[in-house]
Amino acid sequence: MNEQIPVSPAPITKVLFVRDLQPKDTVRSSFLVKSKEILQNKAGKAYLAMILADKTGEIDCRVWNDAEGLSQEFQEGDVIAVGGKLGVFQNKSQLALDHISPLAPHEYRLEDYLPQAPEDLDRLYLELVQIFSGLENSWVKQLGLALLQDPEIAERYRICPAAKTIHHAFIGGLLCHSLQLIKLVDAVLPFYPFLNRDLLVFGAAFHDFGKIYELRYEGKVGYTDEGRLVGHIAIGLTLIDRKIQTLKGFPKDLENHLKHLILSHHGKLEHGSPKVPHTLEAEVLHWLDHMDSRINSIQNHLMNETQSSGWTNFHKAYGTYFHKTPHFNHDSLI
Repeated sequence: MNEQIPVSPAPITKVLFVRDLQPKDTVRSSFLVKSKEILQNKAGKAYLAMILADKTGEIDCRVWNDAEGLSQEFQEGDVIAVGGKLGVFQNKSQLALDHISPLAPHEYRLEDYLPQAPEDLDRLYLELVQIFSGLENSWVKQLGLALLQDPEIAERYRICPAAKTIHHAFIGGLLCHSLQLIKLVDAVLPFYPFLNRDLLVFGAAFHDFGKIYELRYEGKVGYTDEGRLVGHIAIGLTLIDRKIQTLKGFPKDLENHLKHLILSHHGKLEHGSPKVPHTLEAEVLHWLDHMDSRINSIQNHLMNETQSSGWTNFHKAYGTYFHKTPHFNHDSLI
C-alpha cells in the first residue's frame, strides 16, 4: 500500500488589516510582531508592550495579564493570531489583547504582513539594468552590469529593504530608493553640468547595496550577523572590488573614485562614514541620499500618525514634531 504524503493546510486568509481597525472594534486577526518589551506600570506590575504590523501599517498593543508567560511563547518577527479590543490612549489607538496564539509558517502568507513596493519589482530592476546599459563610460557600464546581472545579487537586490525601520523599510525598498536617487541626479544635472553623470548613477545604485547581505527580511526586517559585524559599506565595497578584479585593465583612478562614493555617502565620520566626501560627485550623492531617505521617513511618520491634532507625535529619529500640512497625500508615498 502506498504511503500517503501529508498535505499542509492552506494558509489562513487574512481579511482584517491595520488600516481597517476602528476604535471600540473587537479584533480577531493576525499580525507580525515588530517589537515586544516587558515593562512595569506605576504599581510595579509587569505588562507586555508590543508593536504589531501588517502590510498596511502598525498598531500599538498591550497585554496586561500573564505578560511574562505569554511573552515566552513567541519572538519578534513571528506572526501571531490575536484577540482584543481597540481603544484610544493619549489620543493614540491602542489594542488591548486578551488572546495570543503563534502561527506556524504554513498558516499564513508572509506578503500579507510585510509592506511591499508600490510597483512591480521585476520591471523596476529591468529599468535599473537598462539605465546602466545606456551609460557612456564603458568601464562603469561593465562594472554596473556585472554586479546587476550576477544572479545572487539580482535576487537579493530586487527585494531588499533600504533600511530596518528609518526609510524605505519595505520589500523592494532599496531598489525604489536607488531609482529615486538616479532621478534626483538627473534633476540636478542641468544646474551643475560639470558633474559626471555616470559616477553619480553608479553611486546612486550601489551606495547602499551592501544591505543585501547586511539585512535579513524573512519575517521581521533585521540585521544578519555579517551586517552587525561588518556593515553594509564594507560589504558593498568588497562586492564591488571582487567584480573589478574580473575586469582586466580597469582604471585605478576610476576604481578609487567609485569606491570613494560608497565610503563617503553618509557624509560625516560621526554618522558612520569611513570617509567624508572629497569630490563634487561624492558631495552631491551624500546630500541627495540624505534628502530622499529623510523625506521618506517623515512621509511614513505622517502616514502612520494617529494624533487628531494638526501635529504628529514625536519623531524619535529626528527629534522633533511635524506639522500635518493640508496638501499631504498618503497615496504619494513610495
